[in-house]
Amino acid sequence: MAEQAAFLHSVAHELSTPLTPIVGYLKILLSGKLGSLSDQQRRILESMEHSADHLSLIIDNLVDLADLEAGQTELRLAELDLGEIFERCLDDARGVGRAKRLAIERVLDGRANVLADSGKLKQAIANLLDNAIRFSPHGGVVLGELRRRDGGFELSIYDQGPGMDVAQLDVLSRPFCWAAAAYPARRPGAGLGLPVARRIAEAHGGELRAESPPQRQPLALHHFAGTRVSLLLPAA
Repeated sequence: MAEQAAFLHSVAHELSTPLTPIVGYLKILLSGKLGSLSDQQRRILESMEHSADHLSLIIDNLVDLADLEAGQTELRLAELDLGEIFERCLDDARGVGRAKRLAIERVLDGRANVLADSGKLKQAIANLLDNAIRFSPHGGVVLGELRRRDGGFELSIYDQGPGMDVAQLDVLSRPFCWAAAAYPARRPGAGLGLPVARRIAEAHGGELRAESPPQRQPLALHHFAGTRVSLLLPAA
């Protein structure tokens, strides 16, 4: 376990070192400090920035997976509004989904106070949104829903993709594992999103659930026949 953690930390460091100046220079260019940009130039740079952000998420997943597996993660707990964090994550996802002409919508049920680590929670939500966007059809809809449930809160993400074999959720929640029956065409990404999201949920006293197709449709204008992945957290 210690050797695996050391290896993952080493890989993450080697990846993040060249990425840091790339992200920095992209932000400078997008700020306009080095000159004005045409609409086409801005779109290209924004696409590059989203790709760099995605790589940053993978690196963060490697580091957190190593720490979570080794039981070395220290949560910086504070009372915060889960809905506010969710909204920011959905806003960030809109930029990524724009390339596939995806609509990112939300149904939020008021304030949701939880005791949590803000950074870790954002990472878990970003992973779930990344999966939903990855498997959504071009021009589809991804919906984020937050509602009260059983003395806590349920944060759900719906997609209109091909669905998944929820019987293999335990397999999908293991690092670097894929469910071939659920995704016959290709291996979906690094195989880190669900494992990290699940471990972050459990570290907060919550859990991760999945339904495919969703047994309950949200109060939205669209139908979701793909997957609903839910993050359940206790109230503060």
